Amino acid sequence: MVPQIPQEPELDLARMGQMLRRNFWSLLLFATVLGLLTFGVSRLQAPTYQASARLLAAQSSAFSGSNLLGTVPSQNLIDADAYREAALSSLVLGRTLQAAGLSSDPADLEQFARSTRVRTIQGQNSNVIILSVRNRDAQKAAELVNIWASSLMRWDDERVRGSFGSYRESLEAQLSVVRNQINQATNRNSDSLSGLLSLQATLQRDIDLVRALERSANGQLSLIDQAVVPTRPTSPRPVLYGAVAFVIGLILALGLLLLREASVRTLRNADEAFNMTSLPILGEFPEKSGAGRNLSPEVASYLDISVTHTIAEGSPRIIAVTSPAALEGKSSVAISLARASARAGKLTLLIDLNSRRPVLHQEFRINQGHDIVSSLVNLPRMQPQPTLVENNLYVLPCLQPLENPPRLLSELFRPFISHLKEGGLYDVILLDTPPVLTVTDTLIIAPYVSGVLMVVREGQTDRRQLRSALEILKRVGAQTLGLVMNRVRESQTLPRSDKIYEAGSKSTGIFKAAALEEKP
Repeated sequence: MVPQIPQEPELDLARMGQMLRRNFWSLLLFATVLGLLTFGVSRLQAPTYQASARLLAAQSSAFSGSNLLGTVPSQNLIDADAYREAALSSLVLGRTLQAAGLSSDPADLEQFARSTRVRTIQGQNSNVIILSVRNRDAQKAAELVNIWASSLMRWDDERVRGSFGSYRESLEAQLSVVRNQINQATNRNSDSLSGLLSLQATLQRDIDLVRALERSANGQLSLIDQAVVPTRPTSPRPVLYGAVAFVIGLILALGLLLLREASVRTLRNADEAFNMTSLPILGEFPEKSGAGRNLSPEVASYLDISVTHTIAEGSPRIIAVTSPAALEGKSSVAISLARASARAGKLTLLIDLNSRRPVLHQEFRINQGHDIVSSLVNLPRMQPQPTLVENNLYVLPCLQPLENPPRLLSELFRPFISHLKEGGLYDVILLDTPPVLTVTDTLIIAPYVSGVLMVVREGQTDRRQLRSALEILKRVGAQTLGLVMNRVRESQTLPRSDKIYEAGSKSTGIFKAAALEEKP
């Protein structure tokens, strides 16, 4: 039964933990460098000071209770946003610069506006206006914000007095009309004239009162706190900036790392391969230096044992070795597994069915004799005659290309493999087959073997290609025994080989270890 292949997993917590452990020092180094760089740059910047003054905006109650207030304009509390706009108006800012003895040109006015800030705190019956000015000179910052507060209060006073002035002018216009009517009412009855004179007196009294209020009226703003000279700069703050840059560096580095991990499509390690396919990892061949197809004999023996216990009892065991794509190392794995099987005392036959790119004849230096093509074509008239290359190991190479491999394999492979089964000469038959996604040869061969070994290369095999290859094998009815990892940098599922035994490959590990123990 072929196991179900799960969907490709997202970046789960386990993978994130592994990723963070692998890149912990890199993340820390990046964030530290960014924090130190920000700290150093901020230390080089000129300090900026900020001074603030607070104003209270409250409705005036100086004339509450007066019998004449019904004729005087009411002073309702102005919205805090109106004071904000007034404080940032060109009129108030220009007066501030002029009072400070500075230029009030449009460019200077715009530059000063960028250094100011207005905040408001709104209450039910009053508002608090907070004015702030930033400047590289602490004394200048306090001076400017105090002048700015005075300019805003002056504007507010002028606004209130202007309302009284408008009302006074309205009363004076009414008084002028009444006087004209009095002058024209000389010949009228005394009642009409008396009424006009009474109205004239009332208007004159209101005008005198409004004029007095106009001279003494103040706005709704009053100073709560005058700005003092700041002792500490508001910017730069090297320690704070460095700490923030460190945190941002960690977040940025982690985000880039997650983006890189999400964009990588190749298998990173055996854990990822197992989580993606649910297939057992039967062997992990370490990355080796130099050319050649000789892989680790210890791992090959481990693989031979794993395969033996994976396939049900029966003889011979026929195993196809393939890969999703080219250059994964499947031929090297097939050769190493065949040698390990032969060393274990099993009569082993290694067949090169990769007719398009055969390599076994080169590895074992076979230049003539019977090959797989002649064996397929001449069966049953001529029995296959493989070449004995090592003790218990026979090789049937491919010395000539096939004209049409899929057609020939479709017609002749099944009787050929049945003949080998019935003959019972071999304990293990290994087939070096082409990549699954390259040609269809392996799909023709796979249904007639005991199992398929899928060779994948760490850091190169595309996860989508691996999934596709396994799905195709599943559809043709092949049994995938497991995965064989190749070019592994660090094994995560299998024990590491003992370097004492590796160094003494010409003798047994027991004698080598004993020799080491005899040293003083």
